[in-house]
Amino acid sequence: MSPRTAVIVAALLFAVFLVVIAAMVWQEAKRRSGSSELVYSVDDAVDYALEHLDQEVRGRLGKAGVRRILEWEVYYLQGLADRKRAREVTVVAGGHGPAVEYIAQQISRRHGATYDAADIRAVLAGEARYLVTIGAVGEPVEDAP
Repeated sequence: MSPRTAVIVAALLFAVFLVVIAAMVWQEAKRRSGSSELVYSVDDAVDYALEHLDQEVRGRLGKAGVRRILEWEVYYLQGLADRKRAREVTVVAGGHGPAVEYIAQQISRRHGATYDAADIRAVLAGEARYLVTIGAVGEPVEDAP
């Protein structure tokens, strides 16, 4: 093989190599840019909500109280979904009346602690902001006429 032919073959092999690398990079970028699975972490939600609470509320509840509220809220939403699987379930992020009442009752019954409804709503509002930051909350849906 002449030196000129060797250079041409090497250049072609290098070009093929670059095309293969470019295809792999493109495929990986396409895979990562797709909708990734959203993961709700109670630990992350607790930290986020705690960080964004007023000093007074944070002092009254502490990290354990914030965790307790969020865990009971998750339990509430799971139970709500289980009872109404045949029907569509409307979930309001940020804490609506029945959720706040349920959480307060369960914490009082099971843990002997009493939390103010405004404190529970503040924690749930922090959780709602956490859900927005992880991309789990979309635009409000309007009912079709």
